[in-house]
Amino acid sequence: MKISFVGLGKLGLPLATNFAKNGHTVVAIDKNKSLISTLKKTKSPWEEFGLQENLNLAKANISYTTEYDSVADTDVSIILVNTPSVKKDGSFSNVYVEQSIISICEEINKSKKKSHQFILSSTVMPRSIKDTFIPLIESITGWTLNKEFGFSYVPDFVAIGQIIRDFENPDFLLIGSSNDEYGDITEDLYKSIIKNNAQTCKLNLAEAEMAKVSLNAYITTKISFANYLGLLCKKVDSTINVDNITNTIGLDKRIGKRYFKSGGPYGGTCFPRDTWAFEKISEKVGMSSSQMLANEKINTDVVSDIYTQMMVDSPDNIGFIGLGFKPGTSVVTEGVSVKLMDRLKNYSGNIHIYDHLNESIDNFKDMFKSDKVIVHSNVENLIVESDVVVYCNDDSYDAPKGDVKVIDPWRTI
Repeated sequence: MKISFVGLGKLGLPLATNFAKNGHTVVAIDKNKSLISTLKKTKSPWEEFGLQENLNLAKANISYTTEYDSVADTDVSIILVNTPSVKKDGSFSNVYVEQSIISICEEINKSKKKSHQFILSSTVMPRSIKDTFIPLIESITGWTLNKEFGFSYVPDFVAIGQIIRDFENPDFLLIGSSNDEYGDITEDLYKSIIKNNAQTCKLNLAEAEMAKVSLNAYITTKISFANYLGLLCKKVDSTINVDNITNTIGLDKRIGKRYFKSGGPYGGTCFPRDTWAFEKISEKVGMSSSQMLANEKINTDVVSDIYTQMMVDSPDNIGFIGLGFKPGTSVVTEGVSVKLMDRLKNYSGNIHIYDHLNESIDNFKDMFKSDKVIVHSNVENLIVESDVVVYCNDDSYDAPKGDVKVIDPWRTI
């Protein structure tokens, strides 16, 4: 198929190149001129496992542009742009999705094109497609849903650091569609990039929207229970190793071991905001998502516990090892390092930081422009200069700990 792909961010670029390397012709669109310039040189703009290889394999079938003028020559438009969380609200903003739809429809109007399919992958609030996106397409083009155009929703369930692998080997393929015909076309398209025998789940559009937000909300519940258990075990008996508890009861098939380990708080670009969104969805229909509110409180309690341990001896020098919200990523959003730094705004000492990804260091420094932040080129130097060291993610840094106080939420010290 000929695909116009809008949005070449952390998730969009891997997915676009997946389609191209599997033989589809892809016009890849993003308004970031610097990004497009880098991609035209077939260079990976950031660290992501397998992305450079994907770019090389996709080269013959993909073109990069900031313009929408080739949209009318494609069969389908896939949209995977950012839907940022609205501050003090929790819902997702649709502004970039709407801008993309408007630009696509304007190009369609300029042509004599008689039909088109829209596929959305960005995470959106339930009823966004029915109440906003479909009426927007109809108002600009004059077309009718399921006559001249179809709409599908294929939300992603991928993790940064293994995005390409997750797109190619999903646990399941979720497709929400405006009718069976467009659902089948969407399934054929996505099955062409999937390597495993993932089951396809075909839902209506509103069901698919709800399923996307619900999945991450449930996972944060599982994480939060394990973290609460860890805090509880400390108070019940200091000889209890919570990992022994979760490893044991996780053998029960009704529980399972995935995402069931006491450690740091959940963070990143998906779990926190999907939790907030779930709360907002409930609020809009007059319900209280007490479970999600409890998850957030536990998440904050875990940070408070780490902070208390860190500050108990009033250290003059604090070291952060591993700045990304999880191992193998430069994304620091809602990570332990960021959450702790937020609490250190009035701290008079020095913050020593190390991460094996330079981009992680840059992202952290961009958030906290302070002369108190000292960057180290290796773990050993950071440890020598620090009174207390916090391992801010579950990465394995093979370094001597010496006599320095170490706080590692993921391991029993």
